[in-house]
Amino acid sequence: MTEEDPRIGVALSGGGHRAALFGLGALLYLVDAGKGPQLTSVASVSGGSLTNAFIGRALDLSTVEPQTMWTHARVLATQIVRRGTLWAAPLTYAYLASMVILVAAAVAVSCVAPTWVIVLAWVVAIALCGWLSQQRSAVAARAFDSTLFHGAELASLNGAVSHVMCATDLQAGQAVYFANSFVYSYCSGWGSPGNFRAAQAAQASAALPGAFNVVSLPLRRFGLPEQRVTNRNPPRRFKLLDGGVYDNMGSEWLLNIQQRLRDGVPPQGLATVTEAIVVNASAGADVIPRPWVKIPFIGELFSLLAVKDVMYRQTTAVRRRLLNVRYQIAQDQARIQANARLLMEALQGTTIQIDRSPFQIPRDFQAGGDDLSARAAAAIQLLGERTYEAWAAEAESNRTVKTTLSKIEPARAASLIRHAYVLTMVNSHVLLNYPLLPIPDPDRFAWLVTPDS
Repeated sequence: MTEEDPRIGVALSGGGHRAALFGLGALLYLVDAGKGPQLTSVASVSGGSLTNAFIGRALDLSTVEPQTMWTHARVLATQIVRRGTLWAAPLTYAYLASMVILVAAAVAVSCVAPTWVIVLAWVVAIALCGWLSQQRSAVAARAFDSTLFHGAELASLNGAVSHVMCATDLQAGQAVYFANSFVYSYCSGWGSPGNFRAAQAAQASAALPGAFNVVSLPLRRFGLPEQRVTNRNPPRRFKLLDGGVYDNMGSEWLLNIQQRLRDGVPPQGLATVTEAIVVNASAGADVIPRPWVKIPFIGELFSLLAVKDVMYRQTTAVRRRLLNVRYQIAQDQARIQANARLLMEALQGTTIQIDRSPFQIPRDFQAGGDDLSARAAAAIQLLGERTYEAWAAEAESNRTVKTTLSKIEPARAASLIRHAYVLTMVNSHVLLNYPLLPIPDPDRFAWLVTPDS
């Protein structure tokens, strides 16, 4: 990579296996387009972190050949299609069965024992079930490890590209970033991943509130100080949940990396980003009926869950608007030259939004008679006979895929990967002049999600 080349950062959003597959499609295009040597970082949250950590463990994005990338992508895609991740591990079922057995044992005792034994049995059963419920995140991490990462430590991820997974510290209300060469939070500064496993980092990033319990980690494990000038009440442990609580697009690392590089002594090799590819598989806005919120007592819990959904949606929407403003500033060179503050805010890039048709950006820029409109016309010609409405219908189907960690039907998985591939290519070509490649045959994407017999 020369000094004139862009430094590309990719952000992979949350959204369970839907996001994992959608993000995979975007990375496949970037490698096919020869952009690997210009990649400096891939940041991710939640489902996107499964893809980020898997790819980081398997290969070096800066040097990988396209065919090798497709081969490794197939391993991830077929795992999701065949069995999923969380629900593919026997430990998950043993974990659930142990709680069922405890309750069943207490019920059985209630049928034959005296009152004091019944009370004792239920106290023990409830206590043990409570303890087991606090192991949900550990069980998920082990499931990810057995299905995707096979004991790999975070530090073993390929280092030419920074693979950064974001979790949220509930105490500081800030992001904590886990990468192959560092652990970072604003409150604690730079630390080392040590022997922390890739599966643990991905799970902390994907610990959806309610579904998983808080991940508690001592700062000293990462060589982090328990006291900084910026923190009057320093914590001794991280209390982590899903990175989407703070930033469900995973874009915050790319947006503020320059500022973080001025904080303390960062690891060598970290680079700022001049172009951002933000791959957002977060579902679009829907009107969601919520009849349960009026039920006494239990309605309060459903109200809190609804508030969480609204907060996820709005923090993502605000970041999308900020990114669009920064992209627009970068397009307007005259304004950049006229205003130094705008120069600081400029960022080349594009957002790959799961609810959008690949036709949308080309249609927005096809009029004008400039280079943008010429590239838009070329993209429309490449998309060919498949209509805007057909792509829009596919985007609608893809965005409504459930946010789960269970398996996804093969045809839908192939559609998610293909949609992201084509959308990333078209948007990046029109806005950033990335290569416009022949669209791979549908059989190529079907191969990605077809396990060997």
